Amino acid sequence: MTAELAAALPAAVLALGIAVGAIAAVAAQVSLEQSAGAAARAAGRDDDPAAYADDGAVLEVESQGELVCAVLSREALGGALTLTARSCAHGGGR
Repeated sequence: MTAELAAALPAAVLALGIAVGAIAAVAAQVSLEQSAGAAARAAGRDDDPAAYADDGAVLEVESQGELVCAVLSREALGGALTLTARSCAHGGGR
């Protein structure tokens, strides 16, 4: 192994770790968005929206006129990043 390769290897491993972490964060955000939509629809039907929240996610339900909005937040990447998703649905069980 040459000295140049030995010097560049840690940077390559770090770049690969950052890329894997970014992909994991994006996957967690997509999951959170889907859960927020399901929770908002459940709240609009007067069901329990907490059943649709991801593990470790904090759920807030807000009413805005005829809309019921669900806001889910959770930490990702070991607490280095906070993900938030918001979705609204028509309220009143319609």
